[in-house]
Amino acid sequence: MTFLAPALLFALPLAALPVIIHLIHLYRRRQVKWAAMMFLQMAQRMNKGLSRLRQILILAFRVLAVAAILFVITRPMAGGLLGLTGGVPDTVIVLLDRSASMEQQNLATGTSKRAAGIAKLAQALRDTVGVRSKLVLIENAHLQPQLLEKPESLIDLPLTGATDTTADVPALLQGALDYITTNQTGRTDVWVLSDLRQSDWDAGSGRWQALRSAFATLKGLRLHLLSYAQPAAQNLAVSVQRVVRNETAGKAELLLDLRVTRDAASREPMELPLRFVINDVSSTIKVEMKDSQLVLQGHAIPIDKTTKRGAGRVELPADASPADNVYHFVFDEPAVLQSVIVSDDEAEAGPLQAALEAAADPTRKYAATVLSPARAAEIAWEEVALIVWHAALPKADDLIGKQLMNHLNSGRSILFLPTESANAEAFGGLHWGAWSSESKPASVEWWRNDAGLLANTRSGTALPVGDVEVSRRCEILGEGTPLARLTGNQPLLMRADIPGDGNAWFLGTLPGSGSSSLARDGVVMFAMLHRALNEGARSLGKAQQREAGAAALGSGDLSAWKRQGQTVLSSEQPLRAGVVEKGDKLVALNRPLREDHPEALGKAALAELFAGLDYHVIEDQVENDASLASEIWRTFLFVMALALLGEALLCMPAKRDPQPSPAR
Repeated sequence: MTFLAPALLFALPLAALPVIIHLIHLYRRRQVKWAAMMFLQMAQRMNKGLSRLRQILILAFRVLAVAAILFVITRPMAGGLLGLTGGVPDTVIVLLDRSASMEQQNLATGTSKRAAGIAKLAQALRDTVGVRSKLVLIENAHLQPQLLEKPESLIDLPLTGATDTTADVPALLQGALDYITTNQTGRTDVWVLSDLRQSDWDAGSGRWQALRSAFATLKGLRLHLLSYAQPAAQNLAVSVQRVVRNETAGKAELLLDLRVTRDAASREPMELPLRFVINDVSSTIKVEMKDSQLVLQGHAIPIDKTTKRGAGRVELPADASPADNVYHFVFDEPAVLQSVIVSDDEAEAGPLQAALEAAADPTRKYAATVLSPARAAEIAWEEVALIVWHAALPKADDLIGKQLMNHLNSGRSILFLPTESANAEAFGGLHWGAWSSESKPASVEWWRNDAGLLANTRSGTALPVGDVEVSRRCEILGEGTPLARLTGNQPLLMRADIPGDGNAWFLGTLPGSGSSSLARDGVVMFAMLHRALNEGARSLGKAQQREAGAAALGSGDLSAWKRQGQTVLSSEQPLRAGVVEKGDKLVALNRPLREDHPEALGKAALAELFAGLDYHVIEDQVENDASLASEIWRTFLFVMALALLGEALLCMPAKRDPQPSPAR
């Protein structure tokens, strides 16, 4: 509890006035000895215990009444914020999740989760700590600590505005930990403002154990979570998987593969208008959505034959979550889908090359090249979408290691395969362990089918991953995101946790017949390779699809990029969805599709993540107008009234017995 007028607390000793007056009154009494009083004194001694208790209670009520009125004057505050902090900390760190899902709105007021949470937190900090605590902001897009002069800056600061990015909550907490340890912040309150999306919190990551251990060693640290986990009712989300310009002798058209999803619990058929805008020319079609998702493959939109390149978007009707109602795309002459296999083993490289050269999309050209590790420097880095690396992992400071990392930073893909003699080097936090052979082939016990290389097909059919047999497996060591596990919970496919648009995967077996059935069956390997190729191809050519993020437009001068249709600060360019251009390059920025998953962490999962730490969760909703911190002087006023009432009851004279009337 804190006070808006704390200086008046120095008057709190005035609460002892009733006791002082009582003692002075006792001292002023004059004693006169009178023999007839001996009988009264004897009667008084009999009631002395009760009389003293009564006097003590009367004094206590009077002291309580005076103290209560003093507290009323000092304007005490308590509630979700102040009831937890127990005073003014030296430093307050605000960790802000301003991902795309935080733009879910209250349709009546148009206020988003992000805006509501920032406004409430700023007001509470202004009323409680003011400028007495150092205020630091760390938001998910840049992860850089920003020192603020006053809490009101949270509302108008560009760093707290809307974005179409995803959030990495463990990285936010790591940023707060680094700031605390580097600056010795003293008594610190850390506030996390988030909607608890599972995709943002990454509860299965191995980073949480290290974070818990590090935070547990800090004294005077309190963690507070202001959560807005309420899902959007009847929410729809749209995404475009593929855009191809197709031209024949008589016409030209765009072929789009798009998907519309909604809550899995929604089963009622609905008629849905889809609006397409291509180079400022709009058209609308009506489709019927019968299930939890609607997939349109090869939807044709006629365009002029002279239109060789351009930009467009698909729009859904407005709902509570505007960030997923629009998806932008660009088109141009398609680039060749090139891949390189770095390997000395022809038996393993052959099936990989055959799969990568097979055309999954008949409108695109495919090319796959096999190079030995000694010729890896010949890779045409600007033209290659996927590298299959079946060689020893390079050192981080070697030239080839730096080139591979730059390849990922450009939004491309790498699939690492184990070699017979693994070294101790790591890439992206993962490295190879020892080989093990199974007397009986192991099968895939679990795989992630909602996203990634092994996701279900566009029609919702699962890949036959469970039919894959693995005879030889190489351990995958380090911290990463598992995508498939064998019997016994052994990882088979993992994705390295590397920031940026690029992806690096580690496959713990080889496709050859001596290690697995991937090459023999072919379906899973073909889908896995071409999905990795398509992920890397998003940044190929002059028209590219990228996920919004701090590194989406590279590290150059952001002001050189021009945005179509709206004005955005240059520092916010890569964080907002839309179409930007630079020279002859067109880039469509969109939200990461994992932001469309509404699953949120529950109380049990949060308790596990923050186990052993001093933390508290405040569950709020956008519709809730109550302040995080409110004045409670009315409570002390009520206490004063009760104290005066109790004092009055104790001061009432005892009821006298009726005296009998004298007989005549």
